[in-house]
Amino acid sequence: MYAMLVVMVVGFAIGYFVNVPFHFVDTKFLALIFLALLDSMTYGLVRDLSGQQRNNGPVFVRLLFGLMLGGFIIYFGEKSQLDLYLVALLPLALGFALNLYKFLPK
Repeated sequence: MYAMLVVMVVGFAIGYFVNVPFHFVDTKFLALIFLALLDSMTYGLVRDLSGQQRNNGPVFVRLLFGLMLGGFIIYFGEKSQLDLYLVALLPLALGFALNLYKFLPK
């Protein structure tokens, strides 16, 4: 989990100090990246609280798989002139919601 936070802080620092032109990236892909980061961070927190602290591999695999699958769905939808944007974000949003559900008191 700490590796994910370090990577995010480094990414935000690079984005802050280097003038990264975000207007070149479509807002659909930025939303996908943001939601994938939220999903994988909450998944990492759930793993930490359940005692699986030493292995960050599944967190990164979940992040990369969510980004690749969602990016492919959005790209395929744009090329075929279908609006598949919400279909791409649905699995990540459901994963995020299920991770937050595990934090509710029982």
